[in-house]
Amino acid sequence: MTARLGGKVALVTGAGGAIGGATAALFAAEGAAVVLHDVVRNAVEAHVETIVASGGRAVSHVCDITHSAAVDAMFDEATSTFGVVDVLVNSAGISGAFDPIDASAGPLGLDDESWNRMLDIHLDGSFYSTRAMVRRLLAARQPGSVICISSMAGTAGWGGVHYSTAKGGLLGFVRSVARMCGGLGIRANAVCPGVIAEGMTNELPTTMIEPFLSMTPLGRHGTAADVASACLYLASDESSFVTGQALSPNGGLVIS
Repeated sequence: MTARLGGKVALVTGAGGAIGGATAALFAAEGAAVVLHDVVRNAVEAHVETIVASGGRAVSHVCDITHSAAVDAMFDEATSTFGVVDVLVNSAGISGAFDPIDASAGPLGLDDESWNRMLDIHLDGSFYSTRAMVRRLLAARQPGSVICISSMAGTAGWGGVHYSTAKGGLLGFVRSVARMCGGLGIRANAVCPGVIAEGMTNELPTTMIEPFLSMTPLGRHGTAADVASACLYLASDESSFVTGQALSPNGGLVIS
């Protein structure tokens, strides 16, 4: 069977996490050369070691994606190592579930730092990374695929107001990029996971997560592999006529 991503170069931000790591591993297994980014060196290098031990091609890169110069340097290094990145997964993010709330302002009692940090990582980081890829694709006259990891919080408003806002912002971002870059052969889509029982979700109290199980028609929480499979479809040529869309592996928890 032909590898679904043979010949492609992928960069996955936040690849030290469960979803980013699973996505990078699946991409490598399907033939892509993969650059795994994270701000935590040990986490991302562990994923790289596993991929390489399985015969895949992968390298790590550690930087802060809220700094545009650092993002440009990452893409330059990726180009030098594997060639022009033509698949980007913007997976870097934080939950903000334990950010302090000033009760006097009710549920909107976030401080400025918590609000700005959430938007910086999700929105600025995705913009800087996408811009860096598009610049290089245009110079090389190549097509490409951008995938942003949003959330059902971005479609249904669950979670903290800053988290929902950031994830909702990513949906607007991919729609705009899809319209602006479609004529250049560059597609942009979002994946909006439901409750994924791995990674950041494991940091939350069970009492916050378990009620969603009874509300989910498929009767289970999702896995990082469920999200990675959705990303694989959007990264591959099988989705060559799909852009500006949001694919939501959520077990039916949110139906639209």
